[in-house]
Amino acid sequence: MAMKLSRRTVLAATAGVAAATGLAGCGKGSPAGGEGGGSIRFAFWGSDFYIDLTNQLIDAFQTKNTDITVEGEPGAFAAYWDRLGTQVAGQDAPDVINMDGKYLAEYASRGVLADLSAASVDLSGLSEADLAAGTIEGTVRAASTGSNSWLIFANPSLFHDAGLEVPDDTTWTWDDLYDIGKQISDASDGDVIGISGGGSYADLTIFLRQFGQDFFSPDGLGYDDATLAQWYDWYLRITEGGVGPAAQVSVEEGSLSIEQQLFAQNKAAMTWVWSNNLAAVRTASGRDDVVMLRPPSHTGKLADNGAYLKASMYWSINQASDNAEASAKLVDFLLNDPEAARIQLLNRGVPSNPDTVAAMEPEFTDDDVDVADMIAQLGTEIATAPAIQPTGTSEAPAVLTRNLTEVWFKRMSPAEAAASTTKELQEMIKAAG
Repeated sequence: MAMKLSRRTVLAATAGVAAATGLAGCGKGSPAGGEGGGSIRFAFWGSDFYIDLTNQLIDAFQTKNTDITVEGEPGAFAAYWDRLGTQVAGQDAPDVINMDGKYLAEYASRGVLADLSAASVDLSGLSEADLAAGTIEGTVRAASTGSNSWLIFANPSLFHDAGLEVPDDTTWTWDDLYDIGKQISDASDGDVIGISGGGSYADLTIFLRQFGQDFFSPDGLGYDDATLAQWYDWYLRITEGGVGPAAQVSVEEGSLSIEQQLFAQNKAAMTWVWSNNLAAVRTASGRDDVVMLRPPSHTGKLADNGAYLKASMYWSINQASDNAEASAKLVDFLLNDPEAARIQLLNRGVPSNPDTVAAMEPEFTDDDVDVADMIAQLGTEIATAPAIQPTGTSEAPAVLTRNLTEVWFKRMSPAEAAASTTKELQEMIKAAG
């Protein structure tokens, strides 16, 4: 199990990562015209919770910048991207844009996103990994709001019921995960399964990184079909072995909220989930001792587990903004202002800027401390970040889900599913090029 760190250690570790990886300086210019005051439009996505949170940020910014008016343009995730595409096509895009990794390369290649290193945005607190995550062809087009990691959550109570201890996540292997999950499933007579969730691009990326591959590469795809077939075979194996849920249940899980899924209902001892969901999972399950585990590896070595940090989302500026200076002021506020940090907390990931984390720290709950601990630890362990998703592949997760479903229901073999996946993704990339 991961070692528990103090709040002081979290801040020190975060600062160490930033210092070790290098920092980017604040630029002097701006991506377009503007005098720094006036009105700007700020587009973002999220539920009612995120709308309220972001409105608080807007209010705080306007209080400090009385010459700037910010018009918020919130939207649900899918509708947000439909609207943004229409706005860009009509040359009516907002000034500040909430960006996602799936679409970053696409909008950067269309000339929509300004160079943040040439704007009045202080990027010096971002780690090298965060900067790289928002850099397209050598230019910083987006600033990470903070990072999460795709991990395995474990319920110690269900392990105890099966007579087991939570494994050491620095040494366990995929075979260990299978064997532990099998013991839990067998001990419960079907009431509890070993592990649920997963089957997404996130754990596929982890799996591929363990073989020196990646889901994507600068030129397109970064894996071979044989390794992808192994990943499909893993999910077939745990389903057939009773370690994971039956095929139909697995498909249904993918459409449920976290609170409705098997792990939160105390019907699975482990699950794959993003680290920022710890509080929601603990609350829904009624188990405040739920722990986060690093992914298993094929070798049993920590350095080989393929874990990575993913930017939760990004802030970008419209290259064609009529008020780039005011837009840059807003982005700089969102990234660096202590008041913004205290409002935002970890709701858009764990920032790599140690000063931002320090500003948040007095408001941290125990859940926040645990998440920040884990991200700080992972930041010292992870050598490289996954490749940026290429233009045209925003629907890649759906391709994986569809082909995995075919494997679960035995309408395709793992090898056939791998070949089908590669063909579809290559066609997407080709069409976008």
